[in-house]
Amino acid sequence: MKAQELSLSHLITTQEKSGVKLKDLQLTFNSTDAWGLLRKDLTSALGISRAKRFLMRYGWNCGVHEARILKKVIDWEDDVEWLIAGSKVHHLTGRVLSYPENFQVDMEKGQFNVSGYWIDSYEAKQHLTYSGKYHEPVCYYLIGYASGYTTECMGKKVIFKEVKCKAKGDDHCSYIGKTVDEWGDDISEELFYYEDTDMAVELDHMYKRIEQQKEKLKIGYTLSQNLTQDMLQGKGLPGFAETIGKTLHCPVLIEGRHYEKLASYGDIPGIHTYMSVTNIRERLNDLTGNSFIEWSLKDKTFKFLTTPILIKSKIFGYITIVIDHESDEFYKDLLERAAIISALHMQNERVAIETEQRLKGELLEQLLNNKSIDRNEIYDRFSYLDYNLSTEHYVMYVVIEEEVNSKEIEDYAYLNIRNKISEYIYQDFLYEEYEPLLLPKLNSIQAIIDKHSIDNRYKSPKHFAEQLIKKLGFTNVYIGLSDQTKDISDFYKKFQEVKRAVELAIWKKAENKVVLSNELGHLTLFLSARDPEELEAFANENLRSLIEYDKKRNSELLHTLMQYSQNEFNLHKTAREMCISISGMRYRVQKIEELLDTDLSDSNSRFQVQLSLQILLLLGNVDHLTTA
Repeated sequence: MKAQELSLSHLITTQEKSGVKLKDLQLTFNSTDAWGLLRKDLTSALGISRAKRFLMRYGWNCGVHEARILKKVIDWEDDVEWLIAGSKVHHLTGRVLSYPENFQVDMEKGQFNVSGYWIDSYEAKQHLTYSGKYHEPVCYYLIGYASGYTTECMGKKVIFKEVKCKAKGDDHCSYIGKTVDEWGDDISEELFYYEDTDMAVELDHMYKRIEQQKEKLKIGYTLSQNLTQDMLQGKGLPGFAETIGKTLHCPVLIEGRHYEKLASYGDIPGIHTYMSVTNIRERLNDLTGNSFIEWSLKDKTFKFLTTPILIKSKIFGYITIVIDHESDEFYKDLLERAAIISALHMQNERVAIETEQRLKGELLEQLLNNKSIDRNEIYDRFSYLDYNLSTEHYVMYVVIEEEVNSKEIEDYAYLNIRNKISEYIYQDFLYEEYEPLLLPKLNSIQAIIDKHSIDNRYKSPKHFAEQLIKKLGFTNVYIGLSDQTKDISDFYKKFQEVKRAVELAIWKKAENKVVLSNELGHLTLFLSARDPEELEAFANENLRSLIEYDKKRNSELLHTLMQYSQNEFNLHKTAREMCISISGMRYRVQKIEELLDTDLSDSNSRFQVQLSLQILLLLGNVDHLTTA
């Protein structure tokens, strides 16, 4: 018989008592849907690799067995027809329509090289129905059957590979079959699937895998629970890093979006420097969504796994762990959970900070712009927000000026510049005890900065402001800084001084964008000439030590200074007018300079003293000046 003449009547007999038989082999009917469910259950229980192995070996044994039956019960024209009959049986039994495209076979010489198509594969259909598309061919039974049947016919091992598959998304299924010798090294993986393995060993592997899965589930549950507890207990990112590190037994580094270290775990020397994402800055753009980067350094044996901390699809930080193997879905899943908890913590912190900043902003508005505040009340309210006003501060005033020959600046443009200035200032003092307090306006920022914070990081307040201007790169920003405050009541006064100093600098179109109010000296007085109280305060502050000395000693140094100034600071002329000796006059002048901590030979010092004396006369405070 030729293979093309083979039909089911040659193979199958049916009797009501004995059922269906393939010659002398008892058969049973099974639906392809049941077969599909069996494949799915095998894959779920054993994993795709072991299920594939079972199905391929099952197909191999079926192929070998059917080849022997067909050899025994059919008188073939020759062995080639017996060989081809395997494809015919596939079609007759409804497994698949198989036909070759290339058929190079010499059974006497043991040569076999065949390729062709499988049309309407029942196995591919069932996989798509119950499991969906897969990334590789899935007709495992057909591959095993073709390999087993052909091997039995050829008398030497033949292995089939499926190169295209409908379940993979291809238009059709196709195969290639060769002897092991003709395949060479290309068949090493497939040969592994046909190795004879004790079922008990396979079951043992399965149990071990189940135990491993249970352990992973336990680790995952414990990590999630502990991270949640850390967040509820307020341990924050340092607590998260410790929990992740102890759970996964590895070093951990959590960094902010500007690559600053936020928290870490692990005491291996230098490890956190190696872990920093600054080492892979050029690859960070690849971190989109819940993605990961696995990376390493050239001279290190360990690897790193990094994932972003995302809030509203925007990266706010990075978590990196050390791994000593290829990363798998288990580690990625745990790291993703840690990133989600960290994101929740950061978001909560942001909301809390924004609320606190709003409250501090309202208080700062009163502190700097309300002359008649209740000192005790404002101090207490700042204390409730954990901010100490009793330390010395600098008052800062930043103005964003509309550039010459430019169109009117829109509100959003001011907002962008203000945000950039605020971000730089906050970032600069991130780890100081007291962060700066900022009050943004439309085109300006009012702020107070702890003196200790500036002194820690900069040579002087002016140096701080100059570095800020340099970072910003804007040409239309003026920054004014006061000298340090001594008392809560100083904040209003210092702000008015620095505000007027900046306004004067803008009016003068000064090239220097940094203005210190104390550099203007008595010029600040002209800016506040309409406020008598400030005039009086200016004069009393300059002459206080002299006034107090006269009161305490019942002396007349202030009167001497008045005479000395009116005589154009001429020592001899004043001595004659006051009827005292030159040596006595010289002693008084030296004592006055000592008490005022000034040099009366300096023209600016003289002018400031004269101005102060004239203010006291103008305001009627002449008691100290008319002493005879």
